[in-house]
Amino acid sequence: MKLFVVSIAFLLLVFSGCSQPEPKSKYERPSWVMKPNQDGKIGAVGSAYIHHRGVSHQRRLAITRALDELSLQRGVDVSMSMAKEEQVTNDRVSTDLNVKSSYTANTKITAHIEEVWQDPMSQEYFVWLVLD
Repeated sequence: MKLFVVSIAFLLLVFSGCSQPEPKSKYERPSWVMKPNQDGKIGAVGSAYIHHRGVSHQRRLAITRALDELSLQRGVDVSMSMAKEEQVTNDRVSTDLNVKSSYTANTKITAHIEEVWQDPMSQEYFVWLVLD
């Protein structure tokens, strides 16, 4: 009986050591969303909610915002303007958002997209840009 209990305890220890870690939940935000400067990388995060012109415009807006943030970190003058226009016709609403950015710098900033993530609940699109 004692041998049986010891054998069961040993098997439980062996199998518990072989268990795989649980994968990250798809709802869990990546660490770079809140801390873009990590692992020795200098970066910035831009985000955008659902865009009425589709995912490509949502992605472009998130990239623009990340680039604006990265430029500010590097001491580049950034000017950004947003114009939002709404029209209501026969109980239908249409919204148009125009974003314009201009940069003034003597230095060149080169960066690449390290990662992207879209929040499955809110559909907010996040882009992590890292300096080259």
